[in-house]
Amino acid sequence: MGNVQIILSSTSAVPIYEQIKTQIRHAIHSGDIAEGARLPSLRQLAAELRVSVITVTRAYNDLVAEQLVSNEHGRGFVVRPVDSTVAGAALAERFDRAVVELVAAGRSAHLNIDDINREVEAEWKRR
Repeated sequence: MGNVQIILSSTSAVPIYEQIKTQIRHAIHSGDIAEGARLPSLRQLAAELRVSVITVTRAYNDLVAEQLVSNEHGRGFVVRPVDSTVAGAALAERFDRAVVELVAAGRSAHLNIDDINREVEAEWKRR
């Protein structure tokens, strides 16, 4: 999957297959995984992530159901064309959720808006 790295958390309440699916979905919507790109085989990704093939199969099958990838005979799982409006809306929704989480974390840490802005700006510059 090129530069896309899937990071799993065994302590998260989110199931592993859902973590895999969400990260691949985001990479497709953001263009990090291009249309026509082949996803790693089920066994390859399972080995890389140290999870069962069944876990990866469930994630991939959900992506097929969402029509983000197709399972092509002889080619494996291939990224389908994505409507830019749908992708943009998904990315905007992800951003909105991140902002809500950031503000909640900032308030829990007793930070004010200037502290939060400083941290966001510093991270923006690092990337």
